[in-house]
Amino acid sequence: MRRRLSYGGRLAILLGWLAVCVVPILILVMASLKPTNLFQTIPEILSFQGMTLENYSRALRGGNFFLYLRNSMIISLSALVVVLVVCTPMAYGITRLPSIRQKNIVVFSVLSTRFLPYVVLAMPMFMLFRQLGISGTLTGVILAHLAMQMPMIVWLMLGFFSGIPLEVEEAAVIDGCSPFQTFWRISLPMVLPGLNASAILALIISYNEFLFAFFLAGRNTQPLTVGITRFVGGVDVGAQYGVVAAYGSLIIIPIILFALVANRYIVSGLTQGAVKG
Repeated sequence: MRRRLSYGGRLAILLGWLAVCVVPILILVMASLKPTNLFQTIPEILSFQGMTLENYSRALRGGNFFLYLRNSMIISLSALVVVLVVCTPMAYGITRLPSIRQKNIVVFSVLSTRFLPYVVLAMPMFMLFRQLGISGTLTGVILAHLAMQMPMIVWLMLGFFSGIPLEVEEAAVIDGCSPFQTFWRISLPMVLPGLNASAILALIISYNEFLFAFFLAGRNTQPLTVGITRFVGGVDVGAQYGVVAAYGSLIIIPIILFALVANRYIVSGLTQGAVKG
């Protein structure tokens, strides 16, 4: 009986969590198929009456959707490459520091940037990038994403590199490998699942990021997450809720498909890091 209750409790928690994740998406999709005047109650939104594709047509015609989609792809993929190129060697170098005290100081210095709310950093970044001439460009947004994601990616990769036995690298050095060859040919292939998981998470975070793009992107360099705000309207115009829902539904389609395909790589990579750490 206790086992049955335990199983029933776990099942209830799982179903509750599934509802929390799925129901908002269901409401978003159903709302995208309704005119704004049917947004009074949740039952009206979830009903099948008055369904139309007009909101999607308006979102695609008046929202520069494909321009913003291109910007989102450029920002996400470029930030992914920059983050991995910078953070992977950094994490490896930290794990190979000779002193634990040195490791702790460097790790704390890197992670301390996560202690501040991003909104606190957005305005100083805007002023700095304006002086450098990259405010309103994709380059500025990509650099902001590097600053945002570096602590998390370094922290993840630390766990993977720490799980590599030092004896393996010592054997490579005895065989004549240089420090870079040891990193590139020995250590990096051993943490490839973790690298894949970190890359996927970095891509998803960059694609969904709003705050830095809102402050730093120009009118023609905005990603999808900022482009949707053009339908929110002002006091006189009012929000076009149906179009906003349609735009939001279009935004989440690429990332949901990507997450479904990449899910097994995320799970296997993070599981490997947990076991080794």
